[in-house]
Amino acid sequence: MNKALNNSDKINYQDMKEFLLDSFFEHICKDKPIKLADLNKIHKCSIAIKAFDLVSISMSYLAINNYKQGARYFQTLTLLNDAKYLANSSNSPIAQKINLFCFALIEYFEKNIEPALNLLNASLYIKTNNIKFEEAILNYKKKIDNEYQKKTISPAPPSFIPSEIKDDALLALLQVGRTIAIETNIDSLLTIIAQQIQQALGADRCTVFLLDTEHNELWSKVALGLEMQEIRFSANKGLAGHVAMTGETVNISNAYESEYFNKEIDLKTGYKTRNILCMPIRNLSHQIVGVFQVLNKFEGDFTQKDEDLLIAIGSSAGIALENANLFNKQKKLIEEQKMLFSSFIDTLSASIDARDKITSGHSRRVTAYAGLICDECKLSDNEKEIIKNAGLLHDIGKIGIKDSVLQKEGKLTPEEYEHIKEHVRFTHNILGKVYISKNFKDVAKIASSHHEKYDGTGYYKGLKGEEIPLGGRILAVCDVFDAITSKRHYRDKMDIKSALEIIIEGKNKHFDENIVKAFFNIKTYDILCVMVDNLKNNIEISEENLLRQFNLGQLYAILNNEGDAIVNHKQLTDTFNKYYKQNPQKG
Repeated sequence: MNKALNNSDKINYQDMKEFLLDSFFEHICKDKPIKLADLNKIHKCSIAIKAFDLVSISMSYLAINNYKQGARYFQTLTLLNDAKYLANSSNSPIAQKINLFCFALIEYFEKNIEPALNLLNASLYIKTNNIKFEEAILNYKKKIDNEYQKKTISPAPPSFIPSEIKDDALLALLQVGRTIAIETNIDSLLTIIAQQIQQALGADRCTVFLLDTEHNELWSKVALGLEMQEIRFSANKGLAGHVAMTGETVNISNAYESEYFNKEIDLKTGYKTRNILCMPIRNLSHQIVGVFQVLNKFEGDFTQKDEDLLIAIGSSAGIALENANLFNKQKKLIEEQKMLFSSFIDTLSASIDARDKITSGHSRRVTAYAGLICDECKLSDNEKEIIKNAGLLHDIGKIGIKDSVLQKEGKLTPEEYEHIKEHVRFTHNILGKVYISKNFKDVAKIASSHHEKYDGTGYYKGLKGEEIPLGGRILAVCDVFDAITSKRHYRDKMDIKSALEIIIEGKNKHFDENIVKAFFNIKTYDILCVMVDNLKNNIEISEENLLRQFNLGQLYAILNNEGDAIVNHKQLTDTFNKYYKQNPQKG
């Protein structure tokens, strides 16, 4: 990675991500020094390519670094809050997890151990695919847990609280308010609030219920002391329901003597409820948005002081919960818009198949091949999504081609060929008039450039080299490969060796050499999954494992008698051809 950093032309998204994750283990977990110049360079490069997940991670690291260099507490929190916004907007679990972890570190450095532990707990709810990363955070939590248990570090008021404030309840209130203000995930927020209340009031359990006004239900995913599960019931039932409907605060010293207490829950769980404090949660408009239910105070009954503290916590919690709800609704709206957009793309793509039965399924396979090349090129999820959308729509312009030409089974005349070449211009004109998002402009450019050639002899604009969009260069390889490996009414599919030779011979003439290289790195199993319908359900496990070991380049070397050193080479070619030749799929 250090070599890549020294050459800005070679640095890419994956290199930067690996560098940042390595930095997490070395700098954050092992406290080893990090080159600030490298971190700043990653930060600037991430901004340049609009990789906001990496921008967020680098900002979180910079916040920790600045704090260690003497930055004030609030300055650090401001930078971390900016990083949090980018982590959430990019919907990156690893950026969100790192951001929460860095918030926890600052609290730990400030000797606010309980908020640090709560933030670490919240970070553990966010799952990533990086096992090493998950274990590192878990180990750090264990370290702080041990310190807290041994009381080697005493919880102290944060630096912005005047030293004359000695009231533990007020300190708890400030800690709760600060902790929940930085969280937007509902499940994590419910957990944090419940834990803070449980500790502040010295109680055995706390559950935070949210009011679902649409269904007139109370629900929660937090029940400390029980397994994590969603609780959902009518807002007209039980003690929590009574509080939600009336707005009353209920403080019960003997639960079994209360008319509102449901004894059946204790009978099912074996838990013995002694006393209960139940209070509504209100938002800024003083509307009830949920209910606190705290059980079994360790020392005596719940007091007026406990009620006052819960009221104070409730105002902060109500605002935080409402903000988190709004954030989730906005996130859901974005997901619905994505689904609508995906449906729109699928409908357009299906219209191509309906028009040209001969090549039905071609766009879907081109898109799948393009996705595999994007993975080999380590492109970002956003770049991959744009290119795959372009793949689905690359032939939409065929709608403007005459049926007599489009559906002709024999060889086209020169005039007919010139007419069918017009489909890329039609594609550009059709997609260019559709405005859904800024990214869709790139979809139009990429989709209409799949017949451009690297040497400039393609159509319809005659673009050359890197004048052709990267996505267009990827689709060019995929389009040709699918055409020659698919059966038509007037010819059979080409044998795989000849098909691969055409792609190789097209390097730096028809195709970008780097894209060809990436294509030949794809595993033979992944290629067959695109070629052969329902392969995953029909292939034997031993055959799948074999195909997963070798890529297209190795397969071509064997077919070209260059693969004597490759073990099981005959078994590989026989297995590949078994499915490739028997596949009846058309178009």
